[in-house]
Amino acid sequence: MLKRSKLITSTFAAALMAALVGASAHGYTEKKVEKGATLKGVVKYGGDMAKANVVDKTPKDPDACGAERTKPELKADAGTKGLEDAVVYIKKIDAGKEWTPEQKKVSLDQQKCEFKKHVTLVAEGGEVVFKNSDTVLHNISATAVMNKAFNEGVGAGKDMTKKFDKSEFVKLTCSVHPWMNATIVVMANPYYAVTSEKGEYTLSDIPAGKYTIIVQHQELGKVDKKGLDVELKDGETKTQDFEFK
Repeated sequence: MLKRSKLITSTFAAALMAALVGASAHGYTEKKVEKGATLKGVVKYGGDMAKANVVDKTPKDPDACGAERTKPELKADAGTKGLEDAVVYIKKIDAGKEWTPEQKKVSLDQQKCEFKKHVTLVAEGGEVVFKNSDTVLHNISATAVMNKAFNEGVGAGKDMTKKFDKSEFVKLTCSVHPWMNATIVVMANPYYAVTSEKGEYTLSDIPAGKYTIIVQHQELGKVDKKGLDVELKDGETKTQDFEFK
């Protein structure tokens, strides 16, 4: 009886360990993806271009911050209307490619009184290193629901590190320089992308299957609240464009 008990315990432990290998604490399992599919395209801004790429005067600390700046909240290519800093992601996927070290620990700098980058992606459970490359104090205020909110100063030339455990969009501002703002996107899976200056995005190494794609922007919200359903086959490259109207 004792031998049987030990065998059951050993078998259970082995099964538990096997289940934990490659699995995140948040329901996503990492695995090797062979013949992964690619989804790519362009996200466009279909609104009034007069509201995009707005240049504004800097009201404070011009020596450190510069005399003027382009507001980062809404930027689009003047020719193609490609929308910058939109987030394109798979709403739910149980298993897929491995997280990269760059997704688990990222840096977010403050330069000339702007957050660089305006949208930063980090994995669930990952860390963001907040740097201050300016010669003035910045005070970072993070508005969060699923993660711990904070409001802390970062001195000139200093940095601080914060961990983000749960998937959500976290809004950042600076109480010293109120025009500063940015977004941290805590990813539930590695299949997230931020659009380029031309509005381009690419999601790669996706296992074949049916998925819901969400496109979300800080100022414009979502293209479609329910998202767009797509089906991807092994090794397929599919192009899918989106437009905020």
